[in-house]
Amino acid sequence: MAALPLPTSPAAAARPLAVRGPRAPGDGTPHPVHLCGLRRGTRAPAVPPLLVERRDQDFVQGLLDDLADPAQHAALAQPARQDGTPRLFPPLQRVFNLLVLEAFCDTPGQPRLDPAKIDSSGFVLRRVDGARHLAWLKAGSKVFGWEAVDEDMDPAQERRARAVSLGHPLLDALAPSQRRVRTAGSARLAASNAAVSEDVQPLFVAPPQVCAGAGRTLLFGSLRVVSSELTEAPSAPPAFGTDADERAALRADMVSYLLEGGARSFPVPGLRTVSTEQVRQAAQTPADAAQQGALRRAEYDALERTLGLLLLQLNNQYDAFGAGSGAVALQRALAALQVEEDVPAAAGQPARVERRGALDFLREAKAVFIDGTPGASVRIPNRWGAVDGATAASIFEASLQCMQQQFARLQPASGRFDKGRNGSEPRYVVRAFVRLKPEHEGCPGRLLWSPYSEAFTIAPWFESAGAPVPVIPLPDLMDRAQLRRVKPTVAFALPPKLAHLLRQDAKALRDGDGKDGGGSGLGLGWICSFSLPIITLCAFIVLNIFLTLFNLIFWWLPFLKICIPIPKAKE
Repeated sequence: MAALPLPTSPAAAARPLAVRGPRAPGDGTPHPVHLCGLRRGTRAPAVPPLLVERRDQDFVQGLLDDLADPAQHAALAQPARQDGTPRLFPPLQRVFNLLVLEAFCDTPGQPRLDPAKIDSSGFVLRRVDGARHLAWLKAGSKVFGWEAVDEDMDPAQERRARAVSLGHPLLDALAPSQRRVRTAGSARLAASNAAVSEDVQPLFVAPPQVCAGAGRTLLFGSLRVVSSELTEAPSAPPAFGTDADERAALRADMVSYLLEGGARSFPVPGLRTVSTEQVRQAAQTPADAAQQGALRRAEYDALERTLGLLLLQLNNQYDAFGAGSGAVALQRALAALQVEEDVPAAAGQPARVERRGALDFLREAKAVFIDGTPGASVRIPNRWGAVDGATAASIFEASLQCMQQQFARLQPASGRFDKGRNGSEPRYVVRAFVRLKPEHEGCPGRLLWSPYSEAFTIAPWFESAGAPVPVIPLPDLMDRAQLRRVKPTVAFALPPKLAHLLRQDAKALRDGDGKDGGGSGLGLGWICSFSLPIITLCAFIVLNIFLTLFNLIFWWLPFLKICIPIPKAKE
């Protein structure tokens, strides 16, 4: 049966084909969405996040008010630059740093993204390390610090999809690809079983009325540039002596007794063998005192300038008497040296030179001069024996190893915003992200990253940002009526010995003749109350005295102290 022809009307106008709005491609791939900085008259999607500096007290509301008015977008204040690089100040300077972005669909007309499609959002702050951007990683309550990661991976470990499924959780955990997901691609943490997350700062969608006024889907966040966090794992100690200039500087810092050269003398006291008690007494005796002990103060001072410096460097700087591998190497090198004592002729014996090991002598001297071991004594030799080139080189190389180990002990952790070890200021960037809801039920969501911001530095807390300074009024010391109204506002509880010491004659305390009271007396403690404004005023007076004295060296008063008169109010 033939199909009936459709009715036609010659008067009917030709109709155009139906025009549909942009939809997902036929293969189900969603259309692209971009997250970038606030664009100003450009359609380019790769605009870096906009850093905004605010100095108003209600800085969030001030930012939202400006974002709601497109005419104000060009006037948004950006951080000041130093040497061409943006410099961000901490909130202590009454400066607040914010991040502004917009999200839009990359379809004809570039319409703004529907905020309802955003599941969550945030941004990360990363440290610039050459071509890499290091992430601040954590695992639970443990902080790993700055690590190189897969920069496009989701910063939250619980939001990362499993790399592979082998049918059992234990097998999944052992898979190399899953370990990479667990550690965010960090090479240093590749063997760790801890699932790490990057520190994420919150990013908020601007209120509907702000987005409507701007005609864009805007996101903003407050950028934290201060932190008290420290890495809990020891930081990698620096490699001392890696270049010629540094080696020369470290060698020049060594006490002369450890350097290559001939025998060097010691200032031998009249009492050649000194004990801990004699050293302690000499240290407490003034140089001009009429009564001197068996070891005179001048003799003690001479030993402190020579033997004391040697012991101080070996013990404090190198930990040469410890048990570390560097200390053992240094002890082995010192054991090859000797000290010499001149023995005059006596009892039919000719004059001679007695030698003994330098390391044994140093240990005895340490017990007396450093440890203050009761009953210990040391015999002072005439000379420190000659040090040949090979031994001096061994001592120097061992000292580098000692300092590296000392650094690891003294600075086991590093702060989040610490300077580099060479004193250079680190640079940082921020990168924002949004997690989009699934396009269809059962489909995965999408993680969308913005470009990196321009690299910036962070000013230290003491650097002024030019913000108005708070004024602290102080009481008038010459106004007796006002002083009577300044009552004590803080009290100090003094233990009995300290209370007894402070109640003695001030001149005796100045001359070092104060006594702590020992165990005598009733053992009464005291509570002393003071006025904090008066304490502040005293500290201010002392501060001005010392500022003036140190100005002779540093010439800093033109920068540190600016005094101007307060104009008297007129009726």
